[in-house]
Amino acid sequence: MSKPKKSMASSIVEKLSGKDKNKIVKNRVVIVGAGQVGLHIMERLSQENYNVILIDESEEILAKSRALGDVATILGNGCNPDIYAEIALNKKDVFLAVTNSDETNLVACNIAQTYGCTTKIARVRQSFYRSEEKSHLNPEFWKKMGVEVLFNQDLLTINEIQHLIDNPGTIDTVFLNKDKVQIAAYKVKPNSLLIGRRLIGLRDVPLFENLLVVAVNTFLSSNEKPDFLGTIKNKLNITRESVKTNTIIPRGDYKITEGDLLYVAGARNDFSGISHLFGPKLIKDFSKVFILGGSILSRQLATHLTKAYPKKKIFLLELSKKDAFYLAESLDPRINVLLTGPHDMNSLINEGLDKYSIFIGASKDEDDNVLSCLLAKEKSNARTIAVVQSNTYGQLVKYLDIDATVSPKSLIVEDVLRALRHNVYDVLSAKEHDAEILEFEVSSKCVLVNQRLREFKFPENAIIAFIFRGDEIIIPRGEVTVNVGDHLVIFSLKSSLEEVLSIFQSK
Repeated sequence: MSKPKKSMASSIVEKLSGKDKNKIVKNRVVIVGAGQVGLHIMERLSQENYNVILIDESEEILAKSRALGDVATILGNGCNPDIYAEIALNKKDVFLAVTNSDETNLVACNIAQTYGCTTKIARVRQSFYRSEEKSHLNPEFWKKMGVEVLFNQDLLTINEIQHLIDNPGTIDTVFLNKDKVQIAAYKVKPNSLLIGRRLIGLRDVPLFENLLVVAVNTFLSSNEKPDFLGTIKNKLNITRESVKTNTIIPRGDYKITEGDLLYVAGARNDFSGISHLFGPKLIKDFSKVFILGGSILSRQLATHLTKAYPKKKIFLLELSKKDAFYLAESLDPRINVLLTGPHDMNSLINEGLDKYSIFIGASKDEDDNVLSCLLAKEKSNARTIAVVQSNTYGQLVKYLDIDATVSPKSLIVEDVLRALRHNVYDVLSAKEHDAEILEFEVSSKCVLVNQRLREFKFPENAIIAFIFRGDEIIIPRGEVTVNVGDHLVIFSLKSSLEEVLSIFQSK
């Protein structure tokens, strides 16, 4: 008598249990939706030895995912309970629903709850799906609906854009310790006062007294540095392969060069005033904001900025005549809707686009976002922020003449990783994929206890960014002694992660 044929889901369970026994395998993670966000999360978790099961209705996309990482795939509908029964979904699993449909994600989480799964994360886009403490849609409500963590992707993006507006000069920021401290990346622009200066010399600059440069992303060779000052056509033809950079943990004798990205650590209130050291021509104040429209995000952003900056003029650019008239009637009357496209800078200059303006490329088309920001910078010297999705643009655009970029995909991935790891220790993904930021609590068995930092040989490609001692925030210097109970924040290249982890294991 022949054996009964195993289902695809059952075979996947066997495949996962038979993974490389020499690897320390973490939680099993079930991801519904293999779009850009799902694939990015899958790739990151697979690299970190999570057991990943990816569910999608497209075999073509699933095949692509298998080429990106060690992942098991299931062809099917994420709202089909039979799939979860076959893979034996249970309370130990982490469940992520990140399809392009908010309703599918919410229903999938609700179904996962019936199988006992406790950690359920849903991605949503619509503004009316939100989690607020002082409303009916509070975290308790969503837990009853089967959602442990609700990520509103556009809200994350809007908050990041507002942070960039309020902190001119920063390219990226990672917040820690309940947002009391940050590691912020600044680009060294032409004519910067820092060019040619060695890092050790920054100690004599009053503004850097309580700050520490923990990493530098720099060009491998000045001879190989692309010409970022050419025509816009040349700028857009620059490929990721032609920009050869790497991230280093610098020593005091490192000499700062134009184009470097400096990652600076410190308390939030100690960053005031340092941006002009990186870009002397940077104008902090602004009177107008121009937003390239055509997306749900751009409309939500315009409404948000109208409330956040009631004394500023907000312009929303719409290419479609029908949409422009509809939005002019339906949005806040303080939003000025302009019927124009991403390339028509003359019309915007007539409306007041100048160096005291902010231009935000927030349309669905990242090519238009980047190009319009380059044009706005060239024609008016406005501050520019581009919303991008692809990894290629995310890596390249920060070296172009654009003040900052925001990747909604990366923001949600970072928050997902933060939600997954909070029960172990706070580990945050650095913006550069070759580095991570880790937080450890120092136990009595740690080899660092009672040692001065200058007396301990720390891994070459890692650095202590902060020491949290109770409510005290310490920027580490050589004379500081580590105590039991201290929380240490480490910025480490991935090449030194194992060494860093060994420091916080038993003697």
